[in-house]
Amino acid sequence: MAETKTQQKGSLLKAGALAVVVSVVANHFLQAGALALLTMPHDFPPLHGPGPVVFFSVIGALAGVGVLAGIAGVSSRPIPVFRVVAGVVLVVSLIPDLWLLTESGAANFPGGTPAGVGTLMLMHLVSAATVVWAVERWH
Repeated sequence: MAETKTQQKGSLLKAGALAVVVSVVANHFLQAGALALLTMPHDFPPLHGPGPVVFFSVIGALAGVGVLAGIAGVSSRPIPVFRVVAGVVLVVSLIPDLWLLTESGAANFPGGTPAGVGTLMLMHLVSAATVVWAVERWH
């Protein structure tokens, strides 16, 4: 039997909550591990404390679920379309991280070492994979 729109919204909310929680936890552990194991300044703003990691993990997960909701409203195959969109957005999201390795980026974000930027890029990948994983359980 097909799900009603209310059931679909409830399922999508559950997938979104799962994506948020797993993304925040995974990125927090990734941040802690990177700071403990890699040589990078502990004052690199994007990795300084849990605040930025939690904030951007939550924003990314919620945005991904919102995009899926929009796609589901116009596509009969929302998950395959979402996978493509998520992949493109992931690649685009890495551009600002790479900018941090430039002279201009380094002037605005001190401490942006290759280890720090690599950690940020890995966090983007973790967030994207988490959202795709969570929403695939939605359908």
